[in-house]
Amino acid sequence: MLKQLFVAAVGISLLVGYSGLSRCETLCWETLEPKNITGFDFEVRDNVTGPDKSGWYTYTYTIFGIDYGPVIYRSISHISFWFPCGLAAQRSVLYGPQGITVTYIKNGLPVATGCAKIEMGGTNGMSEPVLNQECRFFWGFKFDECNEDDFLIPNANGSSYPNDLYYEPYCVITFKSRSAPEWGKWLVKGGRHKGVDNGGMFYDAGDLRVPTCVPAVDAGNMTWGGIKTIYR
Repeated sequence: MLKQLFVAAVGISLLVGYSGLSRCETLCWETLEPKNITGFDFEVRDNVTGPDKSGWYTYTYTIFGIDYGPVIYRSISHISFWFPCGLAAQRSVLYGPQGITVTYIKNGLPVATGCAKIEMGGTNGMSEPVLNQECRFFWGFKFDECNEDDFLIPNANGSSYPNDLYYEPYCVITFKSRSAPEWGKWLVKGGRHKGVDNGGMFYDAGDLRVPTCVPAVDAGNMTWGGIKTIYR
């Protein structure tokens, strides 16, 4: 009984201590809307399954650019994913950034990419330059600066993924979490396209499901090892 009370208290402290985002930060993210800019237009499709028998949810995101045919396509600086619940939700991801798998598909085959480095913020969160200065930091995860000019650039035949499944590049991100889903946001920021335009001012954004706060657990149904994994 004491063990159950202790674990419940830990769960409550996580919910209270780590989900208290400033109202400003919440508003900054909630007002991000799709830009649908020709040459810098993206879509992120989410799929959440679970919980499985071990209590894990599996989150899968598929990211791709919209193919407008023969137009100028701008490169990507980074991609951010916002968890409204904050640090508690971020800590629910199994193994943290090492537990997030990124697979980049190009011409129908998985290829190596310099855009697969994952960052997750600590107590102070991460910086998103698109947001206003007073509420720039957030919790969730993002790809660090992308050093490929052609990452997720469509093949300019006018047909987008998944209709052009073999030729269009796309990226699949997968991780496991103890937390059930809630609605969050994704954001793709433009990069400098070979230094000739102001692509860094472009961004696209949209809604997707992300982990919410970890609920308090019944210690009678879990080992201490499992509890430590959740509340590490």
